[in-house]
Amino acid sequence: MLPFLILIGLIVAAVVSQPRAPASWLLHKLASRGVGAASTLGVFILCLAAFTAYKHEFSQMVPFFADQFLARIDADLHFGDPWRWARALPVPGIADRALYILYSQLWFVVLATVVVVAAWLDDASKRQRYFLSLITTAVVLGVIVRLAASSAGPIFYDRLFDPDRFEDLIRSLKASDSGPDTLLITDHLYASYTTHRASIGTGISAMPSFHVAIAVLNALFLSSLNRRVGALAWTYAGVILFGSVYFGWHYARLFLDHRDRSDMAL
Repeated sequence: MLPFLILIGLIVAAVVSQPRAPASWLLHKLASRGVGAASTLGVFILCLAAFTAYKHEFSQMVPFFADQFLARIDADLHFGDPWRWARALPVPGIADRALYILYSQLWFVVLATVVVVAAWLDDASKRQRYFLSLITTAVVLGVIVRLAASSAGPIFYDRLFDPDRFEDLIRSLKASDSGPDTLLITDHLYASYTTHRASIGTGISAMPSFHVAIAVLNALFLSSLNRRVGALAWTYAGVILFGSVYFGWHYARLFLDHRDRSDMAL
């Protein structure tokens, strides 16, 4: 997938940077930033592999201890479980499927595309600020806070704590258009957790939501480059925000914390 994702990122960057002559921009970039960008992408791939491995190992090192506390606080703050409010909305089957694709399948594509755009960026200060922010987000949220509040999330609650606490959520997922596919992902992640086998994308973590943090970070970055692209990025971040509650992956009370920390990283 990597060559395809790099191509998408380059095309997006060309259209955004020089819409009247994207091909000329692309040729110039390959000549001026080819080696540096390739090195950046290589480091990114190595860091991604390391992050996945560590994320998987963290659940073995520090058991999930914060779920019961977070679930209780979450319900108190929202006068009930937030996922109930999200699933009370009249979401058509086609919108449910689209939300699943945007949340579960396109997230990494978007991340890889933005990384490619940043790697080929001429403005060194913006390029460095983005990657410094990405590293800071990964270390602070993905490592430090992850260990300080180790939790699996509502969607794993029945397997790890109480089979009845989020029974209605699981039943609602099974009855929805994309719910069974979502539960297949949880089966894969749980199998990786129980068998101690890591692969790209595995590792269970509800607090904090790296999904949400990266979507907001990318929105901040793209907004600094182009207002229209930034508006699309913020819309996508809102979709990720909603989807993390709608599918039961994360606790809603943490969303503002993620946005604030991403701003701080920038």
